[in-house]
Amino acid sequence: MKMFSNEPVKLKKADRPLILAIDIGTSSTRAVVYDAQGRSVKKLVHQVGYMMQVTPDGGVFADPKFIVDATSQCIDAIMEAMGKDANDIKAVGFDTFWHNMMGIDMRGKPTTPLINWADTRPRIVIDDLRKRIDPEEAHRLTGCVLHPSYLPAKLLWMHKYNKEDFRRTTTWLSIGEYLYHVFFGKVICGISMASGTGLFNQNTCNWDDKMLSVLPVKSGQLGELGDLDTPLRGLKSEYARRWPALAQIPWLPAVGDGASSNVGTGAVKKDQLCIVMGTSGALRVMWEAKDVTIPSELWVYRVDRKRFLMGGALSDGGNLRKWMLSRLAIEGGKKSVDAALNTTKPGAHGLTMLPFWAGERSTGWHQNARGMINGFNLSTTREDILRVTLESLCYRYAAIYEIFKKNQMPVKQILASGGGFVDSGALTQLAADVIGFPITQSGEAEGSARGAAILALESIGAIKNIDMAPVPLGKTYKPHPKDNAIYKNARQRQQRLYDMVAKGIWETNL
Repeated sequence: MKMFSNEPVKLKKADRPLILAIDIGTSSTRAVVYDAQGRSVKKLVHQVGYMMQVTPDGGVFADPKFIVDATSQCIDAIMEAMGKDANDIKAVGFDTFWHNMMGIDMRGKPTTPLINWADTRPRIVIDDLRKRIDPEEAHRLTGCVLHPSYLPAKLLWMHKYNKEDFRRTTTWLSIGEYLYHVFFGKVICGISMASGTGLFNQNTCNWDDKMLSVLPVKSGQLGELGDLDTPLRGLKSEYARRWPALAQIPWLPAVGDGASSNVGTGAVKKDQLCIVMGTSGALRVMWEAKDVTIPSELWVYRVDRKRFLMGGALSDGGNLRKWMLSRLAIEGGKKSVDAALNTTKPGAHGLTMLPFWAGERSTGWHQNARGMINGFNLSTTREDILRVTLESLCYRYAAIYEIFKKNQMPVKQILASGGGFVDSGALTQLAADVIGFPITQSGEAEGSARGAAILALESIGAIKNIDMAPVPLGKTYKPHPKDNAIYKNARQRQQRLYDMVAKGIWETNL
């Protein structure tokens, strides 16, 4: 694994070919130009933000038109900034957040909002879903849990409670397929995006007949499957005139942002874990194989037909940190995180927290999970609450790490990615102390966009394999044994609270 500086390179000095990477997240879309070494090109980045709509009943969704407009604005800005040099762009790499869903009618018009993975409204159909198919069999086939974040629950919920929208829908797709429908007039679902739906068989690489047989949806209502070696070319005339340099070059089908994040961070081998805190959180490993045995407590998705991604995910991460900073009126933004961790002691606050403001995914996947803090007293400070928030998130990462260990994964390196870790040495140190393993910060703050570019470089033959792309690395944080012991006790308290609340409150819907 080669290493290099993560400093952006000037356009004149950038190695050709150039790649345009489009990264669609839950709060913004960005377009970034990378060179043949995977280096971002100076001043060739543009970002447009937006906000998901949030409702008291658990809804989290957006108007897909906003995201189409944001993506188009980003590309416009890059094309204008590059001028004639845009002709040096030889492919478009593309990633988007996993587990999103929307519908279109026979004219290609949206019939629903874009429903985010964090939307918990489908939780009310989980019991029905479990009667239709054995949860263990569903997980063995698809690598996904029967949970509100995945499409089986979303589709059943739409069918039961949004009947008119469901009736008008002819095709179900993600924002990635919808964008390509707008730009190319085709609905192509990349293997990577399909693998995160809960409708896809991880070993046959096709839509799973058993899952579809228990749902009111047929395979013909889903996108045609494509892969990174079958890119799209030939923009619709409207967009070909708008972006002539991009009209006939290959556009890769969208990959899940988790897959591209691992690639962009350099965690591309089975002994390398990628720990991420963006809006949400995850701990993931990827490797190349023909098939996979899926551990009961982890999910499995794909990068493409030849590479798997395994891990656990948290619905809360940077979103909860941001929420706490706002609600507690703590000024200073990212700097306040380091300040809170550096001026308070591990576990000294006496608080125990379940960090499930956006619901729970790994490791318990409880559809009714909600956030909770126990142990308040009159001496509790804002900094105490911020610290227990960050500690509690790290406890959930540690729980996922323990499952990797239990399944005898040969972990030799943990690489940290996402703004939560890359922007905070103190938070990275906290994660290392809790997990009890050294963690190396990525030198690339936006691993997903870079990963999409590297996958595009491989697809067009500019590099032979993704592990040949140089990797920018930052500082390594080694765990402190004394703090690790304190956090182990705190993790046990968190688990006891979890067990008590899950049985006494969540199961009874109090």
